[in-house]
Amino acid sequence: MPAPHSRSDRSFQLWAAAITALGALLAALITKYGLPSFSSDSSGRTPARHDGGVPDAFLGQWRGDVTEEGVRPSVYAAAVSITEAGPGGEAGGIEYTAPGLLCKGVLVLQEVGDDRRTITLGEEIRSGRCVPRGRITLTAGAERHVTFFYTGKKHDGTLQVVKGALDKDA
Repeated sequence: MPAPHSRSDRSFQLWAAAITALGALLAALITKYGLPSFSSDSSGRTPARHDGGVPDAFLGQWRGDVTEEGVRPSVYAAAVSITEAGPGGEAGGIEYTAPGLLCKGVLVLQEVGDDRRTITLGEEIRSGRCVPRGRITLTAGAERHVTFFYTGKKHDGTLQVVKGALDKDA
């Protein structure tokens, strides 16, 4: 008759099974997605930073017209300046202009998308009659082009949505 198993033998078996399952899952993920690489690619270029900061594709000056959705859509010229910043850091500025309107503010990096093709910025207007705070999402498109998506709450509490396309200055 075999010796009875002690509680520590069963615990060891459960831990061994859990570690084996985790190892199999990790191996499957590596097989499917590969290992991350932070070295230079074969072209000799240094890759974009992987520190959670603003991806290089977004750095620079961007301009274009953006349209506020609503009963009477309004069009504004938007000028966005994006600089290097880490999460929570000041990542640039914004300026909206239209006849009789000039608003200027700062942008704070809130989030970088997992694919590094999207950034989310907090907007704080510091001068002008625009909504004081909002959230902007920029998504990289074709070279030198990003889509612009803004949401904020107007002074009366209603949602403001502004969309458009921006092109990078030369």
